[in-house]
Amino acid sequence: MRASAAGGPSAALLAKAPAPAVADALVVTPAAPFVENAAVPDAQRALDCLTQAVYYEARSEPVDGQRAVAQVVINRVHNPAYSNSVCGTVYEGSRRSTGCQFSFTCDGSLARRREPSAWARAAEVAGAALAGFVYAPVGTATYYHTTAIHPWWAAKVTHVATIGAHIFYRLPGSWGGLGAFSQRYAGAEPILTGGRHIAPKSIDAIVQTIEAGVTVHRGSSIAEATTPSSPSDAAETTVPVAIPAAFVAGVDIHRGTPPTGAGTGHGVTIHRNAGVGLASITR
Repeated sequence: MRASAAGGPSAALLAKAPAPAVADALVVTPAAPFVENAAVPDAQRALDCLTQAVYYEARSEPVDGQRAVAQVVINRVHNPAYSNSVCGTVYEGSRRSTGCQFSFTCDGSLARRREPSAWARAAEVAGAALAGFVYAPVGTATYYHTTAIHPWWAAKVTHVATIGAHIFYRLPGSWGGLGAFSQRYAGAEPILTGGRHIAPKSIDAIVQTIEAGVTVHRGSSIAEATTPSSPSDAAETTVPVAIPAAFVAGVDIHRGTPPTGAGTGHGVTIHRNAGVGLASITR
């Protein structure tokens, strides 16, 4: 696999975002599923674009690595920093030799012959993601890069997981929480012919939309989100809890009631490498 990165956040966006905090990385909350409907031509274009992202970005990865890349694309579709379509998200900046969000859209990879069996596997992963499958270990990650490189922005965002040869990140604090993923799917996919350019959104528009759905505690170790207008319309409550010393290695996934007895939980909360200290759970 070539050394690559899904385009990271701009310096202008990070200048306005909350500062990273250790507590952000202690709990990973799965993203909302993609449960949108589209007409057949648009649904097929969405599948083609997501399959391309999985194939060209993670062809040599095991299935979990491919699922993780697909999840990043789905997360971006629901995030106001990106297009509200799958193809628009994948092909943002694709007419530029630099600055494209996914390098395969601007580096000549699309002209190369595809491997049929690898393409079929990528299509299966993409189809599952569009049908609502959520790859929980990457949470609300919207950025990644291979372990072979270290982009400048990596230290300014929150590490979520390392899956295969890719390291995944989200924006810090509430900007990377479920409350920030309020964008609705357009239900229509752009027709990408003749090198159509998908322009990035302005930083001011991104900030205004994100901060309309979250409460940002700048400099705080724990950020809270207001009730989000997310695809699931589910409220998110952040609760500080003590993480037992037993959570010191690997990833433990707790479904339903958290082991701390903090009350009845819903969905999945992943406590990873936490040690003793404070984190937050979503319930």
